[in-house]
Amino acid sequence: MAEKLSAAWFDHFRETVNKDINPIKYLGIDPGKSNGVCGYDAKFYLNFMMTINASDMIQFIHCFEKVDICVIEDYKLYPNKSDVQKYSDMETSRVIGRVETWAELKDVRLIKQGASIKTTGYAWIGQKPTSKSNPRNHELDANVHFMFWAIKYNKIDARDVLKRVSNA
Repeated sequence: MAEKLSAAWFDHFRETVNKDINPIKYLGIDPGKSNGVCGYDAKFYLNFMMTINASDMIQFIHCFEKVDICVIEDYKLYPNKSDVQKYSDMETSRVIGRVETWAELKDVRLIKQGASIKTTGYAWIGQKPTSKSNPRNHELDANVHFMFWAIKYNKIDARDVLKRVSNA
């Protein structure tokens, strides 16, 4: 789990992601108690990947002033999973609601995707999904959600992503 972030951290982060040169224009989010968040510049290059606690999410997303599009995993409660959610506070749904409100207030286009795209998304970026116990799991899923959208809508070519991965 990510640690609680300080006011100084948020101030520095806000300044960094909104610079006039190469600001963050796109976000990918994997919501939940631990939120994977990735930020991309205007050329769709990944600038950061991190995990943010749900308790920090409102302050975190309000750092962004120049984002145009946010791709977020949507949440559906399927009947076969409903017993697992008994007495749940439905934190994932609440985080999605926070992001929806932010997107509406900031006039950010919000794109919701089902979790089912992950298999294809990971294949398109030439990686395998990590285990749920991997602390970077949510960050990688956020990246996959964004890359799936960017590739599907011809914003970037999957071959370019694979080159980036192989050169890393």
